[in-house]
Amino acid sequence: MEQLVECIIVGGPQHGLVSRQFWDSQSPLPLTLVTDDGEACVAAASRRPGVAGNRIILLHPAATGQQLTGMLTGLNRHIASVCAAASVIKRKPRQLGSSTGIQQAA
Repeated sequence: MEQLVECIIVGGPQHGLVSRQFWDSQSPLPLTLVTDDGEACVAAASRRPGVAGNRIILLHPAATGQQLTGMLTGLNRHIASVCAAASVIKRKPRQLGSSTGIQQAA
């Protein structure tokens, strides 16, 4: 089944580039993206679908450990902020009643 995923490239000339790709999650082959310099970037980490979407980090052969950990940290911060915002949206609205001074119509 094909699904739309956000791919974030770590390392190489397109470090930090975010692109959206269709990917068949049932495929036995890993998601791979070829960058402008002709190098193949392969999946190094992924986040399951949820509030923040389905994201895959693609690792360029020239990527450093510092670039990867920096991207993972930034991605986790972003996901935490999205999840926090979503929990605020999901809160139940306040019930009308005597505490608000508004009477509900009968």
